[in-house]
Parts: sequence; structure tokens; C-alpha cells
Amino acid sequence: MVACAADLEGAGPDALAALYDPRFAARARASRAGALLVPEAAAGELAGRALLVAKAPKAAFARAIGLLHPQPRPAPGVHPSAVVGREVALGAGVTIGPHAVIGDRCRLGDRVLVGAGSVLLDEVELGDDVTLHPRVVIYPRTVIGARTTLLAGAVVGSPGFGHAFDEAGRALRVPHLGRAVIGEDCEIGANATIDRATFGETRLHDRARLDNLVQIAHNVEVGPDSMLAAQSGIAGSSRLGRGVLMGGQSGIADHRVVGDRAIVAAKSAVLSDLEGGQMVAGIPAQPIRRWRRMVAIQARLPELWRRVMGGAGPAEGDRE
Repeated sequence: MVACAADLEGAGPDALAALYDPRFAARARASRAGALLVPEAAAGELAGRALLVAKAPKAAFARAIGLLHPQPRPAPGVHPSAVVGREVALGAGVTIGPHAVIGDRCRLGDRVLVGAGSVLLDEVELGDDVTLHPRVVIYPRTVIGARTTLLAGAVVGSPGFGHAFDEAGRALRVPHLGRAVIGEDCEIGANATIDRATFGETRLHDRARLDNLVQIAHNVEVGPDSMLAAQSGIAGSSRLGRGVLMGGQSGIADHRVVGDRAIVAAKSAVLSDLEGGQMVAGIPAQPIRRWRRMVAIQARLPELWRRVMGGAGPAEGDRE
């Protein structure tokens, strides 16, 4: 009987383990797991084992983990130390944790969980089954769709980094009168930040996923199913299409358009519009094949320098 989930190496007879890539079927054969979740292409190589065959084994395993290891949830109710403002609407089964603050005229759907120390300012709307981990801060008029999760320390709807210089060269903050809107089934990572719009909306569409420490500036639009890895950032008024992937510490300049299914490699900077389906890398970002050729040439520069200079090497301070 399967009672838990585990990796292939650590699984015992009571565990379900998963194989994602048929090339590593030998690892699955060696596993002690009581059952294996595998792709269709690997099923024939694992005859005699108890198998669950899936077209998308990683997604199927994620669902199985959720069923086998359900996350504990506090009992519904408002903690005595929480502060709830005026004209607040609470749906059925809402949980508000210790020292949370709910501003005036907020609307919380059914089964919403507000973690300890979280702050919702006035007129925030949370859909059904939204989960806020501890210390989340949501600024006024922000809207968050059903089943979206915000991890600890996330901040949504804060004023964007908009400033102007007056005639004396002094910095002047630009008021931000818009709001932030988050779609359904999104995830916002720990300490990620999403700024509200100057006018209109900053918007994350359904199923967008932000890793920890991601920065989304004012008036940005992030398309559905896009995934942004840790420490990546998008400058103001840029638009990402459906299914865009951004590697860690990558960035997009302001007012850029990134097409559907584009991929930005880690530590890359997108400084101009990017067509859908492209994979780019480098600073400035360029098609990844060209970037790889340039990196290979760069590695040969010391040798080429010596040849050009008639055998003389680079300056002493430039040597390893």
C-alpha cells in the first residue's frame, strides 16, 4: 500500500516515486519504491513493477504529493490579536492569523487564509481559497484571484519607482493612482514585490508564477503560465506574453514586449522587444546560438592577442 511520496533513491516499499526522463530508467529499476509514476516511453522498460503511467509525470507526481501529504491548515476563525476594520466582508471558513490587520472595506472569499502578521490595507479583494503566508503586505485596492498563494514577505500593490526631476534638479515622487491585479492560481514567492500602476493596472494573468525576490514594476503585464526565477526583474510598462520563462537574475528593460513562449537565460538583459519562441542570453540579450559563439570566441581572445602582437602576451595584470 502506498502511504507517502519519496524520491527514487530514498523510497521504500510504502512509497510512490517518480521517473520523469526515460533515459534514467535504470534508476527506477533500482528503486525500492512500492509504486512508480513514469512516462509512457519508460513503461516497457519497467515490466513487473507497479506503475502509474502519465503523459506529464512531473505534474502528476505533484498532484500525488498533494494528496499523500496534505498541508495542515489552521481552524477557521479570527485570532483574538487580529485587527479587522470597518465594513469588511468575510466568506465562509476564513482564517485570520495572529496580529494580522485587515483594513476597511476589504472583501475576503471563502476559505481564505491570512497568515500571522499579514497586513491588508483598505479595499483589498481576495478570491476564494487565497492563501497568504506570514507577513504578506497588500496595498489598497489590490485584487487577487482565487487559489493564488503568496509566500512570506511578499508585497503587492506598493507604489512604483516613479520619479521626476524639477527645474532645480530635485527628485520628485510621481503619485501612483492605479492598482495591482493578480489572476487565479498564481504563486508569488517569498519577498517578491509587485508595484501598482501609475494609472490603470499592473497585472499578472492566471497561473503566472514568481520565484522569491522577483521585482515587477508599475504597469507591467505578465502573461498566463509565465515563470520568473529568483532575483529577476521587469521594468515599468513592459509586457510578457503567455508562457514566458525568465532565468535567475535576468531582467527586462522598460516598455519592452516579450512574445509568447520566449525564454530568457539567467543573468541576461532584454533591452529591446523579443519575438515569441526565441531563446536569448547575454547582455544585451541575443539569440542563444549567437551568444554561445561569442562566448567561445571570447575564450580564445588571449591566444589571438598573442598572435596579433607577435608572441607577446597580455599585460601582467590581465593574467590569471
